[in-house]
Amino acid sequence: MKKHADIAVYDPDYNLQLVVEIKNPPAADNQWAIQMRGNLLFKYEMTPNAPYFLLALPDHFYLWKNSKGVGDDAPPDYVINATAALTYFKPLPRPLTQIGRDGLEMLLNEWVRTVVASELQCAEVGQPLAWLFDSGLYNTIKQGEVRVES
Repeated sequence: MKKHADIAVYDPDYNLQLVVEIKNPPAADNQWAIQMRGNLLFKYEMTPNAPYFLLALPDHFYLWKNSKGVGDDAPPDYVINATAALTYFKPLPRPLTQIGRDGLEMLLNEWVRTVVASELQCAEVGQPLAWLFDSGLYNTIKQGEVRVES
């Protein structure tokens, strides 16, 4: 079985660094996110294992760093307010809970591409994007390549 990611981000040397999986469950919490990641990476091995794994939901992003080295039941390193992160670059057309999975995927694709191509500075981003710098993700993927896979 071929492994895929909703969005895959490569560093400038074309090494896979970030896998983004987008889900739109009716209700989810940290435990659901942990179980979903475990299913995707370990139980069913549907998603490639990269150093960073981002599970994007309408209300929160869950980020695991050093994802290759942690088990299937590891809690996320960061839980991020999705609306605050996505509205950093531009306002949303409506609340994320009203957008649906396809709309969320389009927003995330545009947002990730903007992050990768931007010249952000840690001091200027504030709380909504501080996790990108704290985790080391931004410096790993900046000026890299984003691929939407199916």
